[in-house]
Order: sequence, then C-alpha cells, then structure tokens
Amino acid sequence: MSGKRLSKDERRERILAAAARVFAASGYDGAGMREVATAAGISTPVLYDHFPSKAKLYAGLLESEVDSLLAGWAELPPSGTAEELLRGRVEAIFAWMETNERGWRMIFAETPSDEGVAEVHRRGQARATGQLTEVFAQVPGLALTADLPRERANEVLAEAAKSALNAIATWWWSNRDIPREQVVAITADLLWRGLGALIQEDT
Repeated sequence: MSGKRLSKDERRERILAAAARVFAASGYDGAGMREVATAAGISTPVLYDHFPSKAKLYAGLLESEVDSLLAGWAELPPSGTAEELLRGRVEAIFAWMETNERGWRMIFAETPSDEGVAEVHRRGQARATGQLTEVFAQVPGLALTADLPRERANEVLAEAAKSALNAIATWWWSNRDIPREQVVAITADLLWRGLGALIQEDT
C-alpha cells in the first residue's frame, strides 16, 4: 500500500525542514538545491516547483524563523516595572537563541548578499523595531532633552536598543563559552543604565 500523498502545504513544510538542516550544516553559500531536494526526499524539479531559487527558499525559511522569534516575544505577560519589562524581553530573546540555533544563525550570524534575502532581513528588523517601540511606549514619562514627540522618541530608542541586541547576539555566536544568563545580564545592564536614568519617578 502506497504512503499518503502529501498536500502542497505538507510538502512545503517538509522542504523547509530539510532546507533548515542543509543550511545549518553548510551555510547559505555552501548549500545546494539538489542537496536540499535529496534531504527532503523529492526530486530537484519538484523542489523548484515550490521554490524557484535558493534565495527564495532561504528567504522563506528566514521569514519563518523571524515569525517564531517575534511571536514568542509578543506572548510575554505584562511586567510590573519598566526594568522588569526590559529585562524580560532581553531574557526571552536570548533564551530563544539558545534553543533555536538555526534561527540564531540565520537572523544574527549570517547575512547572504542576495537582495531578496536581504529584503527579508530588512522586514524582520523593521518588525523587531516595531515591537521594541511598543515596549518603550509602556515605559513611564522620560526626561528627554531632545525636543521630539514621545512616539518618535520611542522609535529612536527602539532602534538603538535593537542595534545593541543585534551586535551582542552576533558576538555571542562566536563566544559560546559565556553562559546565557551572563549575556542577558550584561545586555540588560547596558540598556537599562541609560533608560533607567531617564525615567521620571512619580512624586
């Protein structure tokens, strides 16, 4: 008796799972479509029916990893203080990396030069900035010297925080001897030292 015929969506998921293994082992430049097709148990023409190029395949996988990272972050419960809010988000980001090395590598440690893949990176970064902007919007009044509307100030602070997170995530990829707890602590300290000094306490 023949096996169950996979639906288009099921075959797509199988391809993405196989591609994830191949890209994790070989990186973007070293991976080949024939290798992915073999890992997925399909022919190369069938693979091209789903993804017309390696860049499209990688971009699809990258987008799913960005979805995973941001979805888990968005589901965090509210925090009691601004510091707890910030540290909780930092903890969630680095915990995700530690349990999802493939996504960590794709989002933070590898930047293929293909323009289609770069565009997915840019969209993911913009989404991350948006979520961080929402985090800063939950922080009470800030004693800013810049004459900016609070909404624009939140965007600037979010972009700066995201840049710091990206840099530390990339650094940690090559410094695995540092435990996650210490990476979280130093990242939260870096971000909180500046933000905490700006918060105007209620009197």
